[in-house]
Formats: sequence, C-alpha cells, structure tokens
Amino acid sequence: MMKGSVSVNSPRIRAVTNWVFLRAAGGAQRPRIMSPEQFFPEARRLEARFPALKAEVEELLLRREIPRYGTFDPVRAAQVSEDWKLYYAYMFGQPNELARTELPTLLEFAESTPNVVNAFVSILEPGVPLPSHRDPYAGVLRYHLGIRVPTVKPPRIRLEDEYYTWKEGEGVVLDVNHEHEVTNESDQSRIIVIVDFHRPLGFLAGLLNRYMLRKKRKWAPQFVEASRYDVMHAA
Repeated sequence: MMKGSVSVNSPRIRAVTNWVFLRAAGGAQRPRIMSPEQFFPEARRLEARFPALKAEVEELLLRREIPRYGTFDPVRAAQVSEDWKLYYAYMFGQPNELARTELPTLLEFAESTPNVVNAFVSILEPGVPLPSHRDPYAGVLRYHLGIRVPTVKPPRIRLEDEYYTWKEGEGVVLDVNHEHEVTNESDQSRIIVIVDFHRPLGFLAGLLNRYMLRKKRKWAPQFVEASRYDVMHAA
C-alpha cells in the first residue's frame, strides 16, 4: 500500500495540469454551485434510489466506526481536518469490496457510471469545521447528496462568496477547486454521499485528465483499505 498523500505529491506537475484544466473550464469565471441536471445528469439514477441508499448508510453507521481522515492521509488531514470521517466505497476506479454488501447502491452506481472517479460517505460531527481550503486536483467536479442533515442550525458550505445548505435527498454539484469552507454548528452530524466525476473539458484537456487520473490509481488502496478497517471490532 502507498504511504504519503495523494494530495501533495508532484506539486509542480499538479500545478501545470490544474492550470490547463481550469483554463479549459472557464478560469475564474467558472461556476461554483451547479445543478446536477446540467453538469451530472447521471445523478438522477442515484437520487431515484435514495431510500435504499439512505438505509444502507444508516445501517453502516450502526455496524461500524468510520475512520477519520487523519488515519489514512495525515498530511492532507493536518491542512483540512483530522476529524473528518470518510468511508470510501470507490476510489480512482478501485472498489472497496466490503461496499458490495455495506453500500451496494453507491458502489453499483459508481461502477456503472463511466465518468465517476470516487464515491464515498462524508461525516462531519458537531463542532468539526473544514477550514478554508481548495481541493488539490482540478480535474474533477464534486456531487453532494444529503443523507442526514440537521434541521436546527443546518450545516452549510461556502464557496468564495456563495453558500449552499444541504438538504436530505437533494443533490448539488460543487467546484471545490474554488476556495471553500464548511461549518457545522448544530448538535448533530451532517452525513452526505460524495461522488467525484470528470470535469467537462475539451478534447485535449480531457485526454490529459484521464491520463493523470489513471496515474493516481496507485493511491487507491490507501483510502479503500482504511475504509475496510473496523475500529469497533478491533477495539
């Protein structure tokens, strides 16, 4: 299994490729918060199965403890949040085989949708912030689907000067290569499903993106194996 952080490796190459991708996507004028119908219409299939997906996520949380970001990518976690909890069902095209029984709806969607890169569950517990940052790789857009969202002081995400508040069963597409932060001032956890997918680009930039994402597959075991680790059973 790889050691280190996919988020900080090869910084010079990443800076060049990010420049290419963002220029092809419209530069600083590219949108921050987008409609899935326009940018990720495939999400309709996942949203149509929302009751099953929500039930599987709830059952997963009852059965096991979800690993914290700091346990499998401590370098990047130190920059964002060591306490952000993540369960990867699919990472750079590699499935978490346990997800075939634990999150079959999400894994089936990821494996049957060619432009999906990653698919995972994201848990932000009360009082845990994700301070201002940008995602390190610009070749993907990020789809969020609310699974469990507190109704009192509901958490929200800020992208530059725009805000989005999650809602259960509602999807949204975000360009998290814009500067953004998340706050959860409620007394309950915010739980969402996240799907990363290929950013729409021109032909040449799209080829470069697919090549770079294939090279990143070597990092997948570090994330998938962490999601397999059952802290509750190991304790």
